[in-house]
Amino acid sequence: MEKSIESTWKQGFLKSDALIAPKVNKIYNRKSIHLIEKYEKMFKINIWGIIIGSSLLFIGAVLAGALLAGSLMLIMMLYVAYTAYQELKSLENLDKGQSSYVFLKSFKEWIDRSTERYGNMYRFVYPALILLFYFGIWYSDIFSPMREKVAESTSDLIFGLHTYTTLVILVGAGIMSAFSKVIHQEDVKAIYGKILDKLDHALAEMEELQR
Repeated sequence: MEKSIESTWKQGFLKSDALIAPKVNKIYNRKSIHLIEKYEKMFKINIWGIIIGSSLLFIGAVLAGALLAGSLMLIMMLYVAYTAYQELKSLENLDKGQSSYVFLKSFKEWIDRSTERYGNMYRFVYPALILLFYFGIWYSDIFSPMREKVAESTSDLIFGLHTYTTLVILVGAGIMSAFSKVIHQEDVKAIYGKILDKLDHALAEMEELQR
């Protein structure tokens, strides 16, 4: 990935016949390389965060006696991490074009497409996490005494679950599914916001120089 970026920017972000001082061109090249490398680094950290976080949750689930829920959650989050890794690898397939400006613009479009795809995927991931966590905790060995107390104090049960609590959880999962894209977009802004702002600013400056 680094070689492809460096080889692209050696040509300059503008076409070879553009009227711009070489030193200015070189400054933008360095800024652009740093920008994408930083995004790529943070993306990798995010992938490892998913892997480590889901592994810790799995260990906690096993210790709490919720092996099934923990296993399903781990498999789902490892799939999310795998798709993220494949998404990162797809950067190598971007059209480098005739200039680094074209590549940087393609990179911005890649981010937009990636955000859209993950927003759609999280329509299922977010509610699934909520439901797995709820069912896992409720049916876990560590929660067994609490289940017995609930069963003794009320008849509002369905499959051993407290009816009204379960309804609240189901509604919450539905809301998370409905607003998954908005939630994911806010997550992206929180994690990559500064880089995305710099990317937009760099593209605006490059476009201004080409006018």
